[in-house]
Amino acid sequence: MFKIIYTGQDSKKIRKEVLRAFDFLSNYFTIKVPDIIVRIYENRTEFDKNLKRKTADWFVANASRDKEIDILSPWAMASESSHDKEEFLPILKHEFTHLFVQGLAKGSAVPMWLNEGLASYVAKQHQSEKQTIYIEEHFCEKLSTPKSWDKYVNYSVYSVASLFVHFLIKKYSFKKIKELIASLDKNYYYPGFKKIFSQVYKKDLSELEILFIKEINK
Repeated sequence: MFKIIYTGQDSKKIRKEVLRAFDFLSNYFTIKVPDIIVRIYENRTEFDKNLKRKTADWFVANASRDKEIDILSPWAMASESSHDKEEFLPILKHEFTHLFVQGLAKGSAVPMWLNEGLASYVAKQHQSEKQTIYIEEHFCEKLSTPKSWDKYVNYSVYSVASLFVHFLIKKYSFKKIKELIASLDKNYYYPGFKKIFSQVYKKDLSELEILFIKEINK
């Protein structure tokens, strides 16, 4: 079952866009994720009510482990957030990607840089930004858990994660990313993740971090 709940402005057009985004992700990941529900809101009041919390103006969408996506409509984004209405489709693809990552991981713990980086890569966000970014040594370890991600969230973490995922896909293929996600342990532990990464890529993660930094500084 794939269900879209929306009765607002340009309902038919928006529903088609949502279906196209879902089909794109299904073909891209080549897996099926059943029973997805997408709820689109005409205002933040209803959005917050359903999420049961007050959200910041930059927060416009959420994907849950119950395979549900809550997202503001394009017009609500434009009038009640820091986003433009043109960002609706990329943000929707970003949230869909999280659900497909869940489908690949099958309950395993996916590090934040990989989850958010892949979602941003698929949605084509953060890759064309020209501003200076700051990358710390062993950034994959530091951007792994929700707590550490939140600590650095104001320091270009989405750009770093997206660019690193782009680097891995360009150099080793999307198939390897899928293999990595499907091989993860149920509980996240960095030394264990690093070992799995090495088994999949036949390379040390720290060495690839250094190579990545050299590449983007060319």
